[in-house]
Amino acid sequence: MNPDELLSKYAAGERDFSLANLGGINLKQTNLRGIDFSHANLSQANLSQVNLIRATLGTADLQGSDLEGANLQNSDLSGADLMGANLNAANLSFADLTGADLRGANLMIAGLVGTDLNGANLYEAKLIGAHLQGATLIGANLSRTNLCASYLYETDLSEANLDQVNLQRALYNPRTQFPPSFDPVEAGGYLIAPQVSLSGVNLRGVLLSGVNLHRANLSRTDLSEANLIWADLSEADLSGANLSGANLSGANLSGANLSGANLDGANLSGTTMPNGELHNVQRIGRAATNSSSKCS
Repeated sequence: MNPDELLSKYAAGERDFSLANLGGINLKQTNLRGIDFSHANLSQANLSQVNLIRATLGTADLQGSDLEGANLQNSDLSGADLMGANLNAANLSFADLTGADLRGANLMIAGLVGTDLNGANLYEAKLIGAHLQGATLIGANLSRTNLCASYLYETDLSEANLDQVNLQRALYNPRTQFPPSFDPVEAGGYLIAPQVSLSGVNLRGVLLSGVNLHRANLSRTDLSEANLIWADLSEADLSGANLSGANLSGANLSGANLSGANLDGANLSGTTMPNGELHNVQRIGRAATNSSSKCS
């Protein structure tokens, strides 16, 4: 089946393309919302920027496929073969990836919020800068997986295989669950919580909106171009911190120590400052640099 034939059938209301042989097909930037590709052969297919919201791709062969920027939100990818697939910047939020084969897949800066990855194989996958908030990875294989600069807020990794995982600069909070014997700090992760010490670390361009860093030690920390909207930084030590270009809109800085801090180009609209005053000055900084830029 060629792309024109498939799209013509889809436009006519057909949705069932299960078991179809579509290896190498080019469907770039098309709308295939709600399509059924279960058990289909889509290996080496070009599905970049395709709308696949609520699509059914269970046990589909997507090995080596290009899904960069694709929208797979709420889709069924259970048992799918995504080995070596390119899912860079793809939206997989609330998708079902249980038992999926993602060995060597590229999931850099992918959206995996609330995604079910239970039993998935992510061996040597790249999840640099990926958003895994609220995702579940019970029984998942993350051996040699690169999670550098990823977001693991409230992620369930309690029964995952984290052998030789790279957690450098990954962010997690007290509700993130790790295996009992696993030390995320030793693996390079940063705990985001009240009273933590992150003095001198690199948090450039990271997403910290709404986090609680009350009384945290952030002295000399690089928070340039970070998103700190509505963050609680009350009584935090930000002496010598680099906050240039950071978005501090609505943040609470009451009682914070800002001596020697760099606020050049920061957005201070609605920010509560150490003296209790409410600032309504908005300064436009440079475009934010993704936190994954220094990961390898």
